[in-house]
Amino acid sequence: MMAERKTLTGYPSIDKPWLKYYKDNAEVEANDIPLNRCVWDVIEENLYKHIDVPAIEYFGQIISRKDFIDNVYLWARAFKNMGIKENEVVAYYGPFLPDVCFMLFALNMLGACPYFLKLAISSDALAEETKECRIAIVFDQMWKNVQSEFSKDRFEKVIILKATDYMPSPKKQLVSVLSRLKTNNDIPKKDKYITSSQALKYARNFIGEVKVPFVAARNAFITSSSGTTVNGVVKGVIATNESVLAQLKMGDASGIQYFPGDRCLNNFPPTASTALNSLFLWPLYNGMTVVIDPRVSERDFYNQIIKLKPNAIITTGSMWEVFFRRVEAEIKKGKSFDFSYNKCWAVGGEGTSKKKLLQWDQIMNQCNSSRIVASAYGASELFSAVSSDWVHVNSNCDNKYSITGVGIPFAGVTIGAFDEYGNELKYGDRGELYVKSNSMFKEYYNKPELTNKTLVNGWVHTGDMAFISEDGFLFICGRLSDCINSSYGKKVYLFDLSENIKEFDFVSDAMVLPWNGDYSSKRVSVHLVWNGLFNNDDKLSKLKQIETLLKDILPADIFVEGYAEYEEMLPYSPTTLKKDRNKMATKTSELDITMCK
Repeated sequence: MMAERKTLTGYPSIDKPWLKYYKDNAEVEANDIPLNRCVWDVIEENLYKHIDVPAIEYFGQIISRKDFIDNVYLWARAFKNMGIKENEVVAYYGPFLPDVCFMLFALNMLGACPYFLKLAISSDALAEETKECRIAIVFDQMWKNVQSEFSKDRFEKVIILKATDYMPSPKKQLVSVLSRLKTNNDIPKKDKYITSSQALKYARNFIGEVKVPFVAARNAFITSSSGTTVNGVVKGVIATNESVLAQLKMGDASGIQYFPGDRCLNNFPPTASTALNSLFLWPLYNGMTVVIDPRVSERDFYNQIIKLKPNAIITTGSMWEVFFRRVEAEIKKGKSFDFSYNKCWAVGGEGTSKKKLLQWDQIMNQCNSSRIVASAYGASELFSAVSSDWVHVNSNCDNKYSITGVGIPFAGVTIGAFDEYGNELKYGDRGELYVKSNSMFKEYYNKPELTNKTLVNGWVHTGDMAFISEDGFLFICGRLSDCINSSYGKKVYLFDLSENIKEFDFVSDAMVLPWNGDYSSKRVSVHLVWNGLFNNDDKLSKLKQIETLLKDILPADIFVEGYAEYEEMLPYSPTTLKKDRNKMATKTSELDITMCK
């Protein structure tokens, strides 16, 4: 039964209108966090609850819940005998692999903390972020990216993981041969570099207790997703046991569509809190099988959905766009699809346009799915989820707002839009999104100044411009930093320009960027994907309409320097799977449209 609607004060953080969509005691349940328990305690308990459901599937290899638990304790004994201490930070660089699943819980049991390093990290940032680490774990195919740092004497042990570990034969042999042909890892032949099987030998001689006493606010995990990078500074986001368990309870109370026996695809590295929480911890906690496939190319993602049939998936707007373009093309050729197994497919990260979401919903309906692709929003500083559409709640089902809604806040989450002076704004007014919940991060790793700027008076300042409707729906406009300051004192938000251009029916997608990435230049570039095929005369005519629009909007001292068009979609980064602003900045012509492929 939904809660009755109460009289609104006009301030979302006080009214919490989103609670009317949940059961009456949802917020109380969300805030009922288990006391004096680490993450592993709760996950282990729930693994036993659904003991007959496989825990992991990895390239066809099935790992049972019993074997999963045994492997966690095996790694805990190995780490204990290796001398890993409470509160120690252990660096990991690589994708999600089965051993990583066991290791992160083993370290949690020991009171140690894995740091899942950003994969696109610079050498200087790598040195800074791992300066307190003496143990490192690395995926062998990525060794060359970290060898200069992990080879230093301060690292006492470096554990080398392979993609072939836990793969069934003959796939294991084939992948092993291909890996040797494609890469020269040059991992030194020294005692400190050990394989996972060699590391596990440390477990043999350890007899004793591996679990340490619970300590409040102890570091549990450090993530470093793409959304946590500002001006080239990598921000490791620290989650405690309490904040992680708060996310699990929020999912419970909100009715997350994760069900025992279902399958959740995880193809992201654990550096992202979405991968660690929403695509790993939540599924295990709810009795699902985590299907791990760390390949993230366009072709692989399509095959993962078609062949593996996951009930739950979360990925970026760019990846969904690639997928649905191919599905649509295949349908036109006569192929049929059955997506009735969809229970929780969601778009997060950069999100997507409302226009595309509605197109995807039509395709899903055509392919026998009774559910939409839900729009969601999260942040590493909140250990992943903040808001989402649900089966009974769709923030994009009407035409009241042209931008994409990202659903309603989870039970246990409080949000508000605030002005530059810290005053909360009323419904429909745009301001910086502040978020408060028990899942809030503890701090940025070794960055107190940045922590103090982001975590203020119990609120996480997200850096996103947003507004909240009276129905409790959250709408994200863009990053506050995505603006150019006019000499006349006006802030020009580039995401607003992009949204205005996308309202033309002949535009499929658009992005306005500062010229060459320089926000101080007062020049912008426009990047376009046309909705249909046009000859040059038609393109010039439509371009004139865009130019007229922008001239009416832009102050006199900010002007368009150049345009670029793309054949099918805006380019995206293979590491973040989000639109690649750096790549687009190099593809802009100075005056005329240039075809970019």
